[in-house]
Amino acid sequence: MKLTLSFNKKGHEVKTQATGRFNEWSKKYDRSILQHLVFRNSHDMFIRHINSEKRPLKILDVGCGTGEFAMKLKGGRQDIQMFGIDISPEMIGIARKKSKSQSGFDFRVGDVENLPYENNTFDYITCAHSFHHYPNKSKAVRQMFRVLKDDGHIMIIDGYKDKLLGRFIFDFIIKRHEGNVHHLHSKQFHRILNKVGFKNIRQTVFNPFIPLLLTRGRAHKKDERQQ
Repeated sequence: MKLTLSFNKKGHEVKTQATGRFNEWSKKYDRSILQHLVFRNSHDMFIRHINSEKRPLKILDVGCGTGEFAMKLKGGRQDIQMFGIDISPEMIGIARKKSKSQSGFDFRVGDVENLPYENNTFDYITCAHSFHHYPNKSKAVRQMFRVLKDDGHIMIIDGYKDKLLGRFIFDFIIKRHEGNVHHLHSKQFHRILNKVGFKNIRQTVFNPFIPLLLTRGRAHKKDERQQ
């Protein structure tokens, strides 16, 4: 019990620190150099996979920031309902301002460990460059699995640190700058998704100068199929 309380307290502290940091960053987030070096390439990777499906889709972007990816994706796909959630109220405020003249967007302040959506809601969940901030990564993935439909897709992009360059960038530079964060190795990503119930897990390394890892899978809800 004491260990659980200690973990929860630490998790709360990590989230509080992250909220403050991202609230402050929101003022210049869309002008950040990372939009060019990292974020846009990640968004394009998501869009290539999503656009292979020519059907109406409900998509949740976890850690959506100011809604840049949501706006870009929906700009070319009017048959998509786009949802975004972020722990930072300031980020969500900017996302809502960007999308206020358009329909099909729903941006909310919330915590990935307690997603405010019904079971079996989404066709896709995307998560770009926020996963290393989550103190309880297993719980976050279980929540994503819960709100995905049977055979729904998960796509997570984060730093690739299996090799020396990635370890230097993400375990030294980023950790020194962002504080209490932790990037996973590719095998750890595979293991955590597989344990929750995701199948057909595939991984792609891209963006060589700042190496990134896309991990994707399908929510296999066997027990629900049998009911």
